[in-house]
Amino acid sequence: MLFFTSASGFSQTGACPATESRPVTPADAAYNDSNYGEAEQLYTQALAREPNSITLGASLVHTLLHEGKITEAAQRVQAMLGADPHSAAVLTAEAEVQLRQGQPWQAMQVLDAAEGADRCYARAHLIRSRALRIDSMYASERAEIQRAYEMDPTNPDILNAWSSVISPANEIAGTHESLTTMKDLDADTRQKAEASVHSMMPLLSENSQTCKVLPLISTATLRLLPSKQDGKNIDGFRIEVRLPKGAARLQVDTAASGLFITRALAVENGLQQGATDPPGTVHLDSVQIGPLEFRDCMVGVSDTPFAGNTDGSIGTDVFASYLVKIDPHAEKLTLSPLPALTGVLPGDRPALPELAGFTPVYHRRQYLLVPVMLNNKSRKLFVLDTGMRLSTMTPETAHALSNIKVNFTNTLQTASGPPAHVYRDSFDFQFANLALNHRSQILEFDPATIDRNAGFGVDGLLGFDMLHQLTLLLDYRDGLVKFESPNAEAAPAGSKEPATETASAAAPATDNGSSSCAHDDTDRPIDATIEATVQGTLDSAHLKPGKEIWIKIANGYIFPGCTLDRNSTIYGHVVAASGKRNPDASDLAVAFDHGDCHGQGKKELSLRLIGLVAASGSSAHLHDVVPAEVAGGVRQISDTIAATTGYDARLSGTDVPAIVHPGMVIGMPMLKLEPEGGPGCSAKISSTNRSVELGTGVELILGAYGPAVH
Repeated sequence: MLFFTSASGFSQTGACPATESRPVTPADAAYNDSNYGEAEQLYTQALAREPNSITLGASLVHTLLHEGKITEAAQRVQAMLGADPHSAAVLTAEAEVQLRQGQPWQAMQVLDAAEGADRCYARAHLIRSRALRIDSMYASERAEIQRAYEMDPTNPDILNAWSSVISPANEIAGTHESLTTMKDLDADTRQKAEASVHSMMPLLSENSQTCKVLPLISTATLRLLPSKQDGKNIDGFRIEVRLPKGAARLQVDTAASGLFITRALAVENGLQQGATDPPGTVHLDSVQIGPLEFRDCMVGVSDTPFAGNTDGSIGTDVFASYLVKIDPHAEKLTLSPLPALTGVLPGDRPALPELAGFTPVYHRRQYLLVPVMLNNKSRKLFVLDTGMRLSTMTPETAHALSNIKVNFTNTLQTASGPPAHVYRDSFDFQFANLALNHRSQILEFDPATIDRNAGFGVDGLLGFDMLHQLTLLLDYRDGLVKFESPNAEAAPAGSKEPATETASAAAPATDNGSSSCAHDDTDRPIDATIEATVQGTLDSAHLKPGKEIWIKIANGYIFPGCTLDRNSTIYGHVVAASGKRNPDASDLAVAFDHGDCHGQGKKELSLRLIGLVAASGSSAHLHDVVPAEVAGGVRQISDTIAATTGYDARLSGTDVPAIVHPGMVIGMPMLKLEPEGGPGCSAKISSTNRSVELGTGVELILGAYGPAVH
């Protein structure tokens, strides 16, 4: 047998004496045995006898957090801060609550204050290690745990962290040193030692791997297959995988973990639960994904059908050993090698030139969590979730941002499960180098499942409606994400002049006598368009070329150099019109090119009519929502939203899909729209009636193609 040294390679504190042991109370004993309900009761009784005890108060906070009683813990901390705002124990308890509430940046600031009050308070180093871990600072995490252990080795939480992280790190380092120096080691012993290292390595970083990838291919490109439940609008992407009995198409989901398939597909392929796998899973020996082979997979199984009749979902964490690039425009998922690192153990996030332009995000299990500035005043954590059709937000966060006090949501009936709700207000999102403003299709969201799995609170999901217009580069190893917006300008977060949200690179052609027009076939979220309503009636039988027409904006929009407020006016003119002579056909060509910019008056804009929607009450359309798989280890799919339908107050009472395809016409079957089909690349509306009629309340969806002309 080999003897592996376990000597610590981490810095010693030295200057801080070890904490003196104190008698274990019945409350402490219950806490140490994970009997948190009993511990809460006993700590509460003890505090009734000693109401000013900081030690008892902090212990009660720790207990409440273990029970998931975040609100009660926060209230207890506030009471303690009122009594002693400079205590290291109180400040550390505050930081621990903030971390659980999903505010790691605030927790780190408070921990700095706690260390300033007492740098030898052991638990402060423990809580700092937890914040460092989700920030992919793994070497610093281990150093903080070691410091905490040297100060208070009998504390059960510190001892558990040391045993879970430092002990295996020491063993891995010792094994590696032995394998390097023992050249004459027999092959069987070497193989067992390497297997032991491999099995322990996931303990030292955030890891949700459920398959073993054979590292035979350094790069790969996988085709993204668009999913169009309505036959026209993209609501997600799928990847084809090869199972033992045939191919399956799985939804690409950045918030899911591993593979998740239907029960029918599992039965068809003869898959059964593994001997050591949890309920709700099956074991898969091998699966082929493009040129890659994955083995020894634990696969989640759902008895509930997936939305869109898909075979299941695939979490992008499957590819965590690669740099993952999701390019919706090219419809490709590309896997590339991560920059090489030195060292045996996971270290802190590297600063490498190959990763320039990437944004640090928090990483917990399969989740990549992005700090988002909302309405330029509130910073919250959102999960990247391409598997969710619409973005979501918790009611607490939405109410804190909105001025709407009554009728805050529209109730939407889902195809299965309880009704969903869409907020009637709009919100501004700023993250990384992007500003996506006036987002109105935001679903109400209960974060309980993700909170349980992640171990701290999140405030929403950045869904497919926002992410599909961006190219995503995901580095799970280093906790880095890069958002590329090739078809839209991106303004830095906090910019006073946010970028236009259009996902289209196409610009409308000018009237230069050429019959060739720049064709735009790009799908975009409804929130990345300008929504306006007809005032009065537009009738091709009574309009002549050159006639000025105008429409009212329903949602507001921001260009670089021009802000269009709600109810402001967009101006256009008739390019061509026909009617009456032919009882079975008529045309109307229009162009919209000016708008009333806030504080600047009427200015020239680059716009194109890309969609028409019947007036309120004339149509009903699905707001399709692809469910996100969010249950961590076992990956269950209960309590998700699918096939949402309902009312959208942002469009004067008319329902439209969340994704707009150029040429879309809803609720008016006799009309056809060609966004660049008229003279001079104007928008052409055709009717099977003797005239084209657009009555009061008809919705016109406009695409924005550039900044205001100065």
